[in-house]
Amino acid sequence: MQDLFASPYPWIAIAALVGAALGFAAGRVGGPAARKARALKLSLAEERAAHDRARDEYEDYRKRVADHFTETSERLHDLTLQYRSVYEHLAKGATELCPEGFSKLEGGLGLDALPEETPRSAEPPAPAPEAATEPDPARSH
Repeated sequence: MQDLFASPYPWIAIAALVGAALGFAAGRVGGPAARKARALKLSLAEERAAHDRARDEYEDYRKRVADHFTETSERLHDLTLQYRSVYEHLAKGATELCPEGFSKLEGGLGLDALPEETPRSAEPPAPAPEAATEPDPARSH
């Protein structure tokens, strides 16, 4: 066995095999396929980040839309209640001031068709901002 390793040929064969293995490993790590795989991983990470940003923007938009329509609903509810109050005031005036005209209406004034006031929440709505009043130059003359 010592005679086998005394010759340079087995060492050359072993060195050639080790060199081939190292060359194969280096080719796999730094070759075109490896570079392409790393580039694809980077591209995928960028696409995922863009997707996450788009999803966050969409969720923010959905929340803003929901908030808008919630506020619109509250304002329409308030407007309906104000309309009901005015309608009841007019109906009361009509029955008290013109009873003969009121009896001519078919079906009465239809107060039962108006929604009843229902409490929405314990928190009162925020007051509407008042518009600044500036004098009208056409009326000042």
